[in-house]
Amino acid sequence: MTRLLSVGAALLAALMLQTVVGYQLFGRLIAMDLVLVVVVGTAIFFGPTAGLVAGTVAGLCQDALSGGVLGVAGLAKTLAGFVAGVVATQFIVSGIIPRGVVFFAMTWLHGVCFLGLYAMIERHGIGRPWRQILVQSLLNALVGVVATQAIERGPEWWRRRQYTRRHEGRRRLAR
Repeated sequence: MTRLLSVGAALLAALMLQTVVGYQLFGRLIAMDLVLVVVVGTAIFFGPTAGLVAGTVAGLCQDALSGGVLGVAGLAKTLAGFVAGVVATQFIVSGIIPRGVVFFAMTWLHGVCFLGLYAMIERHGIGRPWRQILVQSLLNALVGVVATQAIERGPEWWRRRQYTRRHEGRRRLAR
């Protein structure tokens, strides 16, 4: 239950940050998909089923908020979440470089699926923004690696910091 609530809160925060704050502050200058980062992170931590469910829910919410064709981002994020979960269960994806590669590759998979579906739906599609996908992949990999490392190592760092402060406080009292 705690996992479900934490993933739901992370998806809601990513949707709000990306749709409200991200577009208001940066417009189209920074093309980062925080929702995809949360979906891939969920798949890495909890497996392919969690990635699939998180991708479906997040993609459908993103489609509903964006006003585009309903289901395109949902299908692309579902596929990316499931494949990331399968990769995370089959390979060791605990280091910085393997996680970066997974975030980078899943952003490309999402982009190709998203553009391919729009090319099938609309006559002219939405173009071929390969440079934007490359920049988005690099940014998603960077943010994903930093976020997953912070989630894994943050509590231990906080405990060490509290222990060090208490220990230094005792030293001061002993003097």
